[in-house]
Amino acid sequence: MKTIRSKLLISMLSIAFCITLILSIVSINFINQSTSDTLTSAVKPLVMQAAGSFNATLDNYGSSFQSCVLSDTFISAPNNEERLKYLKENFNENIKALCKFTIYNDIGNILAADDKSITPAISSVDVANAASETKSIFTDIKSIDDKNIYFSILHKTKLDDGKTIVAAVTISGTVLSNLISQNTFGKSGYAYLIDVYGNTLIHKEQDLAIKKFNPMTESKTDSSYSDLAKAFKQITAQDDGACEYSYKGKEYIAGYSNTNYFNSKLILVSDQNDFTGTTSRMLTNIILIGVGLMIITVLISIIFAKKISKPIVKVTQRIRSLAQGNLTDPVEVLDSKDELGILTNSLEETIDCLRQYINLITVSLTQISEGNLCHRMEGTFKGDFYKIKGTFNDILDSLSDTFASINMSAEQVNSGAVQVSDSAQDLSQGSTQQASAIEQLSATINDVSNQIQQNSQDAKNAYNIVSQNTDAIGNCNDDMSNMLTAMNDIHNSTAEIAKIIKVIDEISFQTNILALNAAVEAAREGSKGFGVVADEVRRLASRSAEAAKQTASLIENSTTAVSKGSQIAEETANSLNEVVERSKTIQTLVKNISDASETQAEAVVQINAGVDQISAVVSANTSTAVGAASASEELSSQSLILKNMISRFKFENDEGESAGNSSAGRFNYNYDDEDVSNDDTETADKEMNTVPNDTQFTEPTDDKYSY
Repeated sequence: MKTIRSKLLISMLSIAFCITLILSIVSINFINQSTSDTLTSAVKPLVMQAAGSFNATLDNYGSSFQSCVLSDTFISAPNNEERLKYLKENFNENIKALCKFTIYNDIGNILAADDKSITPAISSVDVANAASETKSIFTDIKSIDDKNIYFSILHKTKLDDGKTIVAAVTISGTVLSNLISQNTFGKSGYAYLIDVYGNTLIHKEQDLAIKKFNPMTESKTDSSYSDLAKAFKQITAQDDGACEYSYKGKEYIAGYSNTNYFNSKLILVSDQNDFTGTTSRMLTNIILIGVGLMIITVLISIIFAKKISKPIVKVTQRIRSLAQGNLTDPVEVLDSKDELGILTNSLEETIDCLRQYINLITVSLTQISEGNLCHRMEGTFKGDFYKIKGTFNDILDSLSDTFASINMSAEQVNSGAVQVSDSAQDLSQGSTQQASAIEQLSATINDVSNQIQQNSQDAKNAYNIVSQNTDAIGNCNDDMSNMLTAMNDIHNSTAEIAKIIKVIDEISFQTNILALNAAVEAAREGSKGFGVVADEVRRLASRSAEAAKQTASLIENSTTAVSKGSQIAEETANSLNEVVERSKTIQTLVKNISDASETQAEAVVQINAGVDQISAVVSANTSTAVGAASASEELSSQSLILKNMISRFKFENDEGESAGNSSAGRFNYNYDDEDVSNDDTETADKEMNTVPNDTQFTEPTDDKYSY
């Protein structure tokens, strides 16, 4: 847990650190920006001055060579060797040791040369250009043997014989290196020459000039040259100016300007570290000053935090003890008019007010514990504490009204309990008589139920017998129907037999005719055997006809008998059908009687169950009435006890009693074991003895006895 002192220290230290850090960053950025601007503004005039000096020197070289070539001595020399000798002796004394001379005709042929090994530095195009110009011509800077670089100055002249010759001086690149090396910027600054395409022409590292080093080309394969390539793009795009770039982990500033020769730009470059030494020392001083400010801030914060935290700690301890209920210890009040003095004074005033409020509340609670509900809280309460006074007095008013209402209700309860007790006694007697009547009714219904059940059983037996008779008659009717069917079959068969007999009779008649014909034929033919056969056949036909007649007579008699029997059977069947219909009607009636008897039996059973239930309810009501009578008597006795208890309190509407007498009527519902005197114990015992025997008491809890 952080203390106020630590918080103040951390806050002040953080503020000091932030201020120092911000000032340092702002100062460093300002110094760096100022240094960068100063370097940029300084390098531009320097490089322009260097470019001017470079141009003037080369102008001087050109003018000097032109003077030599146009001199009368050079023109009138007897031969080209003498002319070369003149040039060697009269050209610039400072650089003639690094010069080689050559003489060409107007078409580019060499007429004389000091050293033909360097003649490739001059092309025929260069000679032609010089022959067509009136001023000196400077060639491009070239590398001949990949070890040295050269440039040449050419100028034409006319001899006395009218021929045109071109004199040339080839100068080593060392001359240009020495020339631009005179220009420096800072401790490690140097100058070099590039063309408008970014190719290096002259550099202190001659290999770069020989290889025509170009960072814009190299950056395509090597990313370390990317920043330098961006700077070269700016340089080649502008005539003059300044820029910054990073190369091999160092920061450089470069100024650049166009020159009048070789289509080139002169660049003056320097390492920025040569100029930032002062900045580093200033940064160190700023950091030291910041550390000193932080130390001073810490010391001031410690002293200031100690003065603030000490009284706050004491006030905090006192508030903690106040939270634990300590209202007696004094408060150490600071004799100051600042917030701490106001805080200690306010704490002391708060504790005094709380002590006063608690004393007033204690007095009021004591009066309530003594049964005095007429007491009202007095005293001055401030602010939100004023609600305590009003609420407390409202509680006393409410308690007084409540106990008065309880007293009135107790009287009404007592009166009602007496009435309930009388009514319960009457209800108990009526319930007892009703239970006796219900028992007699139940016995009578049981007898009726037994008789109805016996009738139902007899009706069921009669229904079963009638059902059996009906079934037997139905079977007889079925047999009679079968007999009628058989009689009809016999009648039908007799009719068929009659038809057959008729056919036999016809056959017999035809046979007789055939026999007669046969006899006639036999007589005509005179055949005795055939006549005998015909006679036999005629006799047989006669016998068959006779038999057919007798059979037909018998069948006719049988048919008549069968018809008469069928008529009698039909009449018998009709009679049986009527008997069956009546038997079914009787069966239905007997079944209805049986169902009605069974329904009556079930209804009587339900009535009997209902009577039993009513009997049980009446018995329960009788028991309840007896219990209610007993409870009403108990309620009456308890209402008397409640009235006696309420009467021991003093209400606002009580008259004729003094505050001193109110304590005499006090009834202690709760009391401590250690605070009870002998007199109070005897009074309590007497009051407890007035309670009925069936009153229940609770066990003592937390050294308190509760009634």
